[in-house]
Amino acid sequence: GSSTQDQSIPTPPQGFVGREIDMYKVLNLILDKRFVSLVGPTGIGRGSLASALCHYINDRKSTMTKIETIYYVRARQKRGNDGMASIITPLYEQLKGGKNQAGNLPRDMDDIFQGIFSALSTAKALVVFDRVEVMDGTEEAQEFPLFLSTLFRETRNVRVLMTACKPLGRSSLGGVGEDIYKLGKLSFKSSTQLFLFLCPHVHTTEERRRLLELLVPPIDPAQARLCCDDEDLNERSQEIIAFIGGGVPSRIFNTAYDTSIEQFEDFIQRFSS
Repeated sequence: GSSTQDQSIPTPPQGFVGREIDMYKVLNLILDKRFVSLVGPTGIGRGSLASALCHYINDRKSTMTKIETIYYVRARQKRGNDGMASIITPLYEQLKGGKNQAGNLPRDMDDIFQGIFSALSTAKALVVFDRVEVMDGTEEAQEFPLFLSTLFRETRNVRVLMTACKPLGRSSLGGVGEDIYKLGKLSFKSSTQLFLFLCPHVHTTEERRRLLELLVPPIDPAQARLCCDDEDLNERSQEIIAFIGGGVPSRIFNTAYDTSIEQFEDFIQRFSS
């Protein structure tokens, strides 16, 4: 079976398209730096990109000399009295072999911290903290920068990828700077590809190909590459983008599944002439 850390990596969503360049850039940042913040508004696909990147690294561990292990922690809403329940406690449990193996948590926060630092002291690991904004306004949010500072001081080869709505904004954490990558909307072509992939009214690969060429004509490749909020998009492209979700992956997902067959046929007919 797979290891505990492998099991912690979420499966990338269906139709993960249009983020190849972003993934390549974030990967290079991670391999070159120790702390990378992947930031953007809710629904833009931060978590999807992070999970896809982790699977990419996992599949190439034999050539990734700087990363041997991945620990993926998706922040969860705090429950009970555990002030570290969103991110720190789940990481501690992973490092101890899973929640069932971890046993009773230490009562003292410093003991949890030290347990993590000790387990990671010699590890060549990537630790992913996904959806850090869940901690906003909590005790854990105040402790998190201190935790990272100590983590970077106590380890030599641990790298951290954080996804959040905004960066931490600290100039240095244990002597390590924060490198920020801002994730934007999908391109016109990628948005359309995602919509057609998800839409239940499109049934075959050939039909998707035909409709993509209809909506995003190959005779204008420059238009296809434009971001969905680019002012150089023509009026036709803007109308298509507005209908399918505005370049935001979560909105495209919702639109694809909420569009009735009548609405879909009317949409295609409108741009067929």
